[in-house]
Parts: sequence; structure tokens; C-alpha cells
Amino acid sequence: MASAHMPRGLNPRGVGRMDSERENFEKTQTTALQKALTNLEAPLKEKHCRRAILGTHQEHGCTVFWSIVLRYPLQGNPIVCWKFCHVLHKILRDGHENCSKDSYRYTGFLTDLGKLWGHLKIGLSRLIAFYTKLLVGRLNFHRKYPSIQGNMVLDDGDLEKICNNDINSYFEMCVDMLDYLDDILGLQASVFDSLDMSRANSMTLVGQCRLAPLIPCILDSCQVYDSTVKLLFKLHSNYIYSVIALT
Repeated sequence: MASAHMPRGLNPRGVGRMDSERENFEKTQTTALQKALTNLEAPLKEKHCRRAILGTHQEHGCTVFWSIVLRYPLQGNPIVCWKFCHVLHKILRDGHENCSKDSYRYTGFLTDLGKLWGHLKIGLSRLIAFYTKLLVGRLNFHRKYPSIQGNMVLDDGDLEKICNNDINSYFEMCVDMLDYLDDILGLQASVFDSLDMSRANSMTLVGQCRLAPLIPCILDSCQVYDSTVKLLFKLHSNYIYSVIALT
């Protein structure tokens, strides 16, 4: 009996190898996130978070990340939810450029998560409400300005290209950046207010768990402040030119 031939262009071994690589990739990402999103009130292990970030570059997005984290008890455990917010923030900053686009579809989920925990107003619950607000604001910002990278680094040429050298666009972007800076300051204030001199301070694991997300917040605020100053110079220059043109 003649053996059946595979259609030209199909390679069962190649397909099997790709499936195996995909399975190993998802298993590696699951393990990394499982070790990162523990219910122990201690700061994230950077090596596990870094593996998740590298995975987004390998995948060219964060679809696998979301498929994994949505299985975690984000609505039932405040520590896991707090760490999830921290991991997502770092992925949006340092992950693949498609991460903001892939995550935008979950803004409603993040908003509901913040409302759920915000009603409790105790411990990490209040902090989660502020953090989810920050993350939603960041995703909306990148939705509006898709050419801005996750690290928020912008030079004068980037600003002119994004705003088309228009004074109204400069003003609008400046307002949007200041709104995001308000979200950062709101989270920072809530974290500091949650610390005390006994259990939750900078010398304990509990305090460090709460303070750790402020590192990416500081990195964001540095770039936002720098870009805002550049925008203010742009607005001032356009104002001067307008006055000269009118006189």
C-alpha cells in the first residue's frame, strides 16, 4: 500500500518542534510568574520578574503573561494583587513595545480590580486602588501616544514629531503628562501613609514589599518631569513667536 504523502510545505517535525518550544516557553513563564506572585509579603525577586520581561521580547508582546496572571487570585489575595501590579508596571516599562497595546484591552479589568480593593480601605487594599489607577492612566497615555516607548524617554525631535510642532498639541501632552505625574504622587503618598514604626517600615520585608514599586515610579517621574520641562520650553517659545507676529 502506498504511503500517504504530506502536502508540500508542511513539515510535521518542524511543527512538532515549534509546538514543543511554545510549550516550554509557556512553562518557563508560568514558573517565573508563580515564583514572582507569591502570597509572601516580601519584595519581588528581580530574577523572576526579569524572566517575565524577557519573555515579552521573545513573544513580541504579553499575551502569554495575561493568560497566566488571570488565573491567579487577584481578587482574593491583596499581596498577590499588589505584586501583580508591580510586575505589570515593570513589563510596561521594560517589556516589548507591544505590551501596552496588548494590555490596553484589560483596562476595564484593572479598573474593576481597583474598585474591588478600594472599598476595603485597609492595608494593601488602598494601595492597590491607587496602583491600578496609575496603570490604567499609563495605558490610556500610551493609547493616545503610541509612538512613546515604555521607558517614557523623549527628546526634542520626538516631541516635535508627535505633536507636529503645534502649540495646542504641546499643551495637551503637557496636561496628560502632569495627570500621570499626579497618579504617581498619589501612589507614593498612599505607600508612605501605610508605613509605621513597627511592622511596616523600610527595614522589614513588609515595608520593602510596599516600597519596591516606587522604583519604577521614580524612573517614570524622572522622564515625565524631563519631558514636561521640554514641553514648557516649547510652549514658551511658541508664545513668544506669537507675540512677535502680532506686534
